[in-house]
Amino acid sequence: MGADVLRRLLLTAALAAAPITAAGGQTPISCERCHGSREFLSLAARGGAEIPESLVVTRSALNRDRHLGVPCSGCHTQVTGFPHDASRARIVNCARCHIAQDTLWRTSVHGTQGRGAPRAPCQACHGSHRPPIAGFMRTAEGRVAMRAACTNCHADAVQRELADVHVDSVACTRCHGEHDIRPVPDPATHDIDVALARTCSTCHPQVAETYWRDVHGTTAARQARAQAAPAQAAATCVSCHGVHGIRRASDPGWRRDVVGNCTGCHAAYGGTFADSYHGQATTVGSRAAAKCEDCHTPHNIRRTTDPLSSVSAGNRLATCRRCHTDASGRFAGYLPHANPRDRGANPLLFWVWLFMNSVLFGTMVVWGAHATIWFVRSWQERRTREAAAHAHGAKVPMDSALRGGPPYVWRFNVMFRIIHALIVVTFFVLVTTGLPLRFSCAAWAPGLMAFLGGAELAGRVHRYTGLVMFGYFGMYVVYMTLRLARAPRKLDLLHGPNSILPHVQDLRDVVAMVKYFFRKGPHPRFGRFSYMEKFDYFAETWGVLAIGFTGLMLWFPEFFGRFFPGILFNVAIIIHSWEAMIATAFIFTIHFFNVHLRPEKWPLDAVMFTGRASLEYMLEEHPLMAERIAHQVRTEPVSLKAIADKPAPPPPKWMNFMGAFIGLFLLGWGLVLIGLILWGSLC
Repeated sequence: MGADVLRRLLLTAALAAAPITAAGGQTPISCERCHGSREFLSLAARGGAEIPESLVVTRSALNRDRHLGVPCSGCHTQVTGFPHDASRARIVNCARCHIAQDTLWRTSVHGTQGRGAPRAPCQACHGSHRPPIAGFMRTAEGRVAMRAACTNCHADAVQRELADVHVDSVACTRCHGEHDIRPVPDPATHDIDVALARTCSTCHPQVAETYWRDVHGTTAARQARAQAAPAQAAATCVSCHGVHGIRRASDPGWRRDVVGNCTGCHAAYGGTFADSYHGQATTVGSRAAAKCEDCHTPHNIRRTTDPLSSVSAGNRLATCRRCHTDASGRFAGYLPHANPRDRGANPLLFWVWLFMNSVLFGTMVVWGAHATIWFVRSWQERRTREAAAHAHGAKVPMDSALRGGPPYVWRFNVMFRIIHALIVVTFFVLVTTGLPLRFSCAAWAPGLMAFLGGAELAGRVHRYTGLVMFGYFGMYVVYMTLRLARAPRKLDLLHGPNSILPHVQDLRDVVAMVKYFFRKGPHPRFGRFSYMEKFDYFAETWGVLAIGFTGLMLWFPEFFGRFFPGILFNVAIIIHSWEAMIATAFIFTIHFFNVHLRPEKWPLDAVMFTGRASLEYMLEEHPLMAERIAHQVRTEPVSLKAIADKPAPPPPKWMNFMGAFIGLFLLGWGLVLIGLILWGSLC
């Protein structure tokens, strides 16, 4: 009761002191007696209603107002005295003075009706009592104020704008207009993109000059003149740069993302670009790899048949030299968008691609079936042997011809073990660093490349590891050449029992192995090298040569471009990629099975790590060699120098442990890589 009395007393005092003009209009000073104090308005409000900020009007707030000389009643025409109806005071007709602006506003997206009222009245942008003075929006403070006003309805767009290159220089109205803002899907503004392009040209005149001459600009202008919505609008500024959150052209993220913008319209070329080296490297995060604009230019894009095009026949070499400074005319024959699956357009690439696919498919089918049937047969035989050993209460005895011989023999000398270790290390490094590029379309590829230190670092590691591979391959060739030169009986080294070269006996062993698989004959008796080991050996030799040489071509394209036509680089990409896939698939499946996963070798064959094998091992894997060693040990010990295998002490425990640890680690690593390959093959 006391508060109500106090409220009435304060109101009476204020009204008594407030002068009222004859016309009923109030001066700012008279209105300030009530509206200048939030505490007073709170007391005057019935029910303790919250006082909006717009009702608090002071002289300091009006000092920067464009309407400082206008009496309150000039805007609040419905207010005729004290006290007044608050709802009538909110009725403000800005059109009384701002006719032109009101006309534009009524046809804009803000002035159109939404649920019975304008979507954004004048006060929503200009405020209630502090409309900006002339030129205010061109200041930094004005841009901040405008951004704050736009945030009330367009928070998402404004949030993106905070990361925009224009955030400190361009206000929202600079692009969208002031009072005539139209909705984007408005049929009357189907050429909105063209309008925005013209808007951008006010700040970027040089860019606009080239744009309006290129294929996108001329098409956009033609579509705008047609006054009809096209089936697919021509690309304008916003098509590539976006609307909000525009980044600088030098931003690595934007250079990568703009490729997606290009492929949105040029899907066919997007697919061929993604399959190229440039596209694969870009997908996994390379900054240096060429993007669309590097070849086609950013704003002067022309058709390839246009002599002025950067990729026309006459200008292609100059374009290539932007990155490949020493490129020759032959190098410019490289096809950046070649599709090897298109036989009609690229017959040479098609047949190379088909051949490499056939080799991969044939290798995996033939040797996959070989490994599968062998696994089943070995498992059955192992169970039979274990049952027999259990029945006799002992292990199956070793062949009597080998009793009394040395327990271990040297299977591989130091040179072979060093070469094998280098092969293992370099192979795993090459596969791991090359796999994200080969399967760049896979979801895991960018993450794995980032884990490896980025595309540039992984690329350098990949290439220099390839040099190491060539180095030890050359070292091995020199070693074998010297060994052949020093051998007293060279034919025995080439065609004797220790030779790695294929023999007619290998064909007989293949036939015998097939019979063994289907229980039509005994297991063939192998010498020092079985036909599987020989195939493995020469497959790796071919792989080193094919992958290595094509890798050198792709590493030094300017040099090899002096001698080879550009299309051979497309061939090199196919051979390098698919031969690497063949080698990876074979090593991580067939080879792993032969040396580790067979029942008789599970969980690991450490002979290559220790260099020595037991005679029992030799009896099972290479019985002819085991028998020959045992015979020579008893009868001709001097001749041991002439054979590769000779008596050896048992491997120390640490060597067995390290061999098992390294072997199992590499086995797990290889299985993970196989999983990634299968995953990547789905994209």
